[in-house]
Amino acid sequence: MTIYIVDIEAVDTRYTKQWKEHLPKQMKRATNSEVIVISGGEVPQATTPGAFLNFAGTNNYKSQQMLEISRLFANGEVKDGDYFLYTDAWNPTVIQLKYMAELLGVKIKVGGMWHAGSYDPQDFLGRLIGDADWCRSAERSMYECYDDNFFATEFHKKLFAESFPNLIAKTCIVGWPMEYLANSFAQYKGMPKRNLILFPHRIAPEKQPEIFYDLKAVRSKQVII
Repeated sequence: MTIYIVDIEAVDTRYTKQWKEHLPKQMKRATNSEVIVISGGEVPQATTPGAFLNFAGTNNYKSQQMLEISRLFANGEVKDGDYFLYTDAWNPTVIQLKYMAELLGVKIKVGGMWHAGSYDPQDFLGRLIGDADWCRSAERSMYECYDDNFFATEFHKKLFAESFPNLIAKTCIVGWPMEYLANSFAQYKGMPKRNLILFPHRIAPEKQPEIFYDLKAVRSKQVII
């Protein structure tokens, strides 16, 4: 079996940068299978204001991934039993992947890791598009393409189920692959402690930065944003 990781574009200031390096190694250790990353090449590091990626650049990235996936099928490199893991389930190329696998008779399995979507009122899609038919239909179709739909928390699964109450049969709650962080904090061991409120996120409504300003007002501590 070969595991194909259809990855999410790596932004230097986000965990996706670490996933680019560490996730293939983790999958190799865990499965002892060949692991191949399907990348979309370079992406703009300037994200759309308040967002975690570039709204135009991400579609360029996914389009390049689709070219590579179609090449793999055209060359007969994808075999029965192979597994495609999408590290961002909101990737329309999974529909084209399913199209090729079904029509070419290649028996693969597909998994997708859901981060957000129109079903999340705090996400960009949720705030700007909401329950638009085209978007909800697209998400339903992508969900159905996956054999395994991965969510990081029970809360996220329930949020999804509120918009798609009938789509729960192929759902798994798993932790995101962050084990590589286990030894990354050793450099801070023994450092002097100080009162500090640190906001390590982008300024966006779903991150609730106002909570940290409230903490500053209550505790009179320093806040870094």
